[in-house]
Amino acid sequence: MSHMFKKAALAVALAGASLTAQAAVETNITVWANVDPTLSLLKADGTALPDAVQLVYRAGGAGLSSWSEDVRIFTNDTEKDVSVRLAADAVLRPDLAAPGAINVPLTVSLNGRALETTPIDFAADDLFDSAIPGASIAMPLRVQQTVSGEINFAGLYSGTVALVVSQNTAAP
Repeated sequence: MSHMFKKAALAVALAGASLTAQAAVETNITVWANVDPTLSLLKADGTALPDAVQLVYRAGGAGLSSWSEDVRIFTNDTEKDVSVRLAADAVLRPDLAAPGAINVPLTVSLNGRALETTPIDFAADDLFDSAIPGASIAMPLRVQQTVSGEINFAGLYSGTVALVVSQNTAAP
């Protein structure tokens, strides 16, 4: 009986090992791309800008720290000027905050020029120096609290900075 039990145990062990060797795991990764074949705004090294950044709050009167990243405009036509604007005013809105919390206005600038919802033109001659084919000069993109200082109501604030970058239709 013990001999029969050993054979049965061996058969079960071999079957288990066989099933383990044949086991497979399927992994799915969703990929996506936002494509404009004429131009793009990316980090200066050509990688994507982050989807989210944190503006750190410094108590004691300093307010929110600013965020800055060097960016470049990449294009297939370096002869055309580029317009940049905000899609909407940049603000942090209180999501989970104390009663009475209000929006915190933000200032967004590109290469030292404050951006608003009205387009600002960047001249092709100033942007594209041919150092990197199809890429503009590196420019700081900066987001900061419009008026530095205390935010009087604790909480979680969030907002979206939406930039609209377009190539002018005709060369200057």
